[in-house]
Amino acid sequence: MTADKSLPNTPDLGNSGLLGEKTVGVREIEAPGKSVPEFRPPFKPGFLPALEGLRAVAALGIIGTHVAFQTGHDTGALWERVLGRFDFFVAVFFTLSGFLLWRSHRAGRGGVVGKRGTAVTAGTAGTQPTATAGRWSDLTAGWAKYYRKRVARILPGYWVLVVVVILALPVGQGADLRVWLTNLTLTQVFFADSLHGGLTHLWSLSVEVAFYVTLPVFALMLRGLDPMRRQGMRIAALVGLSILSFGWVWLPIPYADGVNPHIQPAAYFSWFAAGMILAEVESLAGSESARARGLLERIRAWARLRWLWLAVAAGALVLAAVLGPEGLVHLSNWEFLRRLLCGLVFGAAIIGPWALAPESRVLTHPFMQALGRWSYGIFLWHMAALSVAFPLLGVTIFSGHIVAVTLVTVALTVPLAAVSYALVEEPARRWLGAHWAKPTKVSAPTSTS
Repeated sequence: MTADKSLPNTPDLGNSGLLGEKTVGVREIEAPGKSVPEFRPPFKPGFLPALEGLRAVAALGIIGTHVAFQTGHDTGALWERVLGRFDFFVAVFFTLSGFLLWRSHRAGRGGVVGKRGTAVTAGTAGTQPTATAGRWSDLTAGWAKYYRKRVARILPGYWVLVVVVILALPVGQGADLRVWLTNLTLTQVFFADSLHGGLTHLWSLSVEVAFYVTLPVFALMLRGLDPMRRQGMRIAALVGLSILSFGWVWLPIPYADGVNPHIQPAAYFSWFAAGMILAEVESLAGSESARARGLLERIRAWARLRWLWLAVAAGALVLAAVLGPEGLVHLSNWEFLRRLLCGLVFGAAIIGPWALAPESRVLTHPFMQALGRWSYGIFLWHMAALSVAFPLLGVTIFSGHIVAVTLVTVALTVPLAAVSYALVEEPARRWLGAHWAKPTKVSAPTSTS
């Protein structure tokens, strides 16, 4: 939900769009006596405005599922059960995070390990990213920078929310020391009775942070597969890990009473892996193989069939609603697996088309871009706003009034998110970034004669 934007300095690829929709390839130019490869600019992932707009869609979708539940409209008719499954927009956020963070690591901005003992670095002008000799100290320094950026992006706004909800809102009253500690450290999914009023939705942020923490481990696991030549093997490895993750809930782990095994981070790896696989596919734009680049163009042609993928996403949503069970109830392991698979399809079908073929006048509209920038705050604050919406309207929870409650919740949440972004999130991110970027003073060596 809070993955970094890719750097905006995407190189000029002629008429290639944001990420090389018509990627310039390497062609052999006949010259007297020899063939000379044509210059091909390097592939560097850049900022995709369409995905910023999708953040807004996902955040509003999550508001929809929580309003449906608290107004009693998540069970009953098919349309109500579909609203109940709008929790699949969590899968959209997870897939988006997997895509953005993995492509950033692939580009060398997160200390990605390429071949064993080497670090992947971004190519200079006219070259492709290459594996260069690197030390473990260089890699760990890259990871430290990555973790600092995650901390600066996530914690300031999050901590403000936790403090305000627990201290100032009726829904957050009664927090003991365990609730304070687990919520402030984003470890609430690992401890019983730690999902507190006004903060229950943050289980998904706890899961996402666990993915952030372990992402460099996955980079190390794939270090023996060249990121610019062995994308197929890397994708196969990610698919294999995803399949293994489906069995997580069957492992005989002695959870404490009250800990829900269905909200443990490892169980959701496949949703993140979907985005990681999309990043591997996108990187084919920088392949030396004309066949690989041609494959990417064919995939992008399919990705532009937006109606097809929206139909697939809608189908996954309806299928999950029909198969049930309805509402927010504890699932059997097989029911949970079924829901995981439907969410996986939904997240990939929403993110994939715009990740690989990122053109959209709607999603790139300034209004959607603003909502996208505020989407983290929208996610953070919407449950607090929802708790206030009922008394403002003079209605009780589970008593209907879904339209009115939705409108009031959104009307309260968006300004709160904008204020959070302008006064907390962005200033804190900039200040911490500048603070951590200060060079360490090192005494210059002296010589003696």
